Amino acid sequence: MKLVSTLQDNDSVVSYAQVRIKQLKTKRNGDPYLHLVLQDRSGRIEGKIWDQVENFQKIIEEGDFVKYRGVVQTYKGRKQLIVNNIRTTMERDVQSGLDPADLVPSTEYDVDEMWDSLRALVVEHISRPPMRQLLDQVLDTCEEKIKSHPAGMEVHHDYRGGLLEHIVSVLHSALFFADHYPNLDKDLLIAGAILHDIGKLDELRKPDNPVHTIRGQLIGHVVMGCTLVREEAAKIPKFPPMLLTLLEHLILSHQGKPEWGSPQTPKFPEALVLHYLDDLDAKINRFKKILGEDSGDSDFTAFDRILGRALFKGAHRELSDFD
Repeated sequence: MKLVSTLQDNDSVVSYAQVRIKQLKTKRNGDPYLHLVLQDRSGRIEGKIWDQVENFQKIIEEGDFVKYRGVVQTYKGRKQLIVNNIRTTMERDVQSGLDPADLVPSTEYDVDEMWDSLRALVVEHISRPPMRQLLDQVLDTCEEKIKSHPAGMEVHHDYRGGLLEHIVSVLHSALFFADHYPNLDKDLLIAGAILHDIGKLDELRKPDNPVHTIRGQLIGHVVMGCTLVREEAAKIPKFPPMLLTLLEHLILSHQGKPEWGSPQTPKFPEALVLHYLDDLDAKINRFKKILGEDSGDSDFTAFDRILGRALFKGAHRELSDFD
């Protein structure tokens, strides 16, 4: 197996990957082609299938583990793979040494340590008993999913354990700002950090194939998360109605703007802080991913459509001149 991160321009390669994205598109002349995103534990690469499109369209699906043959090319500063042949993996591939775990990227942090830290911070900092009970219920019920799910399909923390990594990161930032601005309600910030993306557990399928569920496509994780929290709060006798309303608003407004998928804009300080902390953590993770995957000699990465910019790769190198 040759890892995606090691592929170089003009390489002819036969290897294995997971199909993360498969889209049927049309050339300028009207002919169809397949746009793919292939991944393994080391990263992702875009792929194109120009020939036998109808045949390959039928035999591979998003989430499939595949064996492929192709040639690496550089296009607009970004490596891509021209795929000549592709099929789903078979038992004989595993018998020949393929480890499916090599095809699924995972968080670089220890999952159990992050989980223990999360539970300890809830015990240490949550002051309201109903809030503590609600968080304990959600964490107890969803432990395995939270530990394994990505935070998304592509935008940020898009790997096994990514959701937990994102939650813990936002939580630590929330605690910092709760101390920096004493008027903020620490319980609300902690709960928002933990619950804002909880709907992604049902928006995305199993961690090794995190495509959208039907409900995920039709409803989305923001509303689904709000529904989950409402259902869990209903199990707690006399859960304060206003506290539930504030928690729901934290979830419904955490993406900040309607055009970003948020049904509400933040309307109290804790909601505003949560939105910015969530957005910051997502973008820092995206920066890390793009910079880490770019192996070219240019001072800038290729243009990233999600961030809407090319990234400067030389900041740390240039500053080292002053050490």
